[in-house]
Amino acid sequence: MRFMVEYPITSDGDGGAWLQPENMAEFARVAEEAGVDAISLTDHPAPSKKWLEHGGHETLDPFSGLSFLAAVTSSVRLMTYLTVVPYRSPLLLAKCMTSLDVVSGGRATFVLGTGYLRSEFGALGVEFEERNSLFDEAVDVVRLSWATDEVDYPGRHFTARGQVIAPGPVQRPHPPLWLGGNSARTRDRVARWGQGWAPMKADPALASVTRTAAMGDDDALRRGLADLAVRMGEHGRVLADIDLVGWSESWAPSKVEPYLDRLGELDAMGPLLRSHSSGSMS
Repeated sequence: MRFMVEYPITSDGDGGAWLQPENMAEFARVAEEAGVDAISLTDHPAPSKKWLEHGGHETLDPFSGLSFLAAVTSSVRLMTYLTVVPYRSPLLLAKCMTSLDVVSGGRATFVLGTGYLRSEFGALGVEFEERNSLFDEAVDVVRLSWATDEVDYPGRHFTARGQVIAPGPVQRPHPPLWLGGNSARTRDRVARWGQGWAPMKADPALASVTRTAAMGDDDALRRGLADLAVRMGEHGRVLADIDLVGWSESWAPSKVEPYLDRLGELDAMGPLLRSHSSGSMS
């Protein structure tokens, strides 16, 4: 099992300079040359001003932004961290995901989540209380679109009758699908069909805001991994099949040494956690 650590790159009051095309391109090229495994973008198409003013951040549409980064790189993986699955119709989501895999030459990895910003759900016309049902339905449709020539599916709010997603993905049977979040439901999804898990280090206050289970230290991570191992065993899978991302403190370019020390601590947790690095732009 690999442990991939996200490097969150934020504007820090610079007016969103990290999202300017020339800076994104330079960051991606340098990250690739340095051996970073993956660059990620998050998914907030319509956040509230209140959220942005209280710890939120600007971001691009992840599929557009990562397609741009794919064009200026050749080997680094392009990762959504994470895609809020219920925000889009299942077939539109399948098209976005497939398109990124195609234009990147098969370098896409998709971390998926249910979302937590109630106001954003309302702005997008999606029922917040349906988010888990919509998530499971959409994943079924996306995987079906990659496994068959046409999609027939009677959905909660749509009906597919012979729809086609073409061209199909480069990666077969499909691009890696990871799950974001700390809940038992998330680990169950990972155990049943996921290729990776993205737990979030969250004290009770942050967990309440992001609507996930609290997981505040390495012992909590170990307990989560032990639970995941049991669940995977029930489905004939082993923990070694799973990648991990995201378990680290905040990082800033001016404070590299503490972050590297933290990677060493994670690496020392045992053979199940082999530290790698990934990059992220928010």
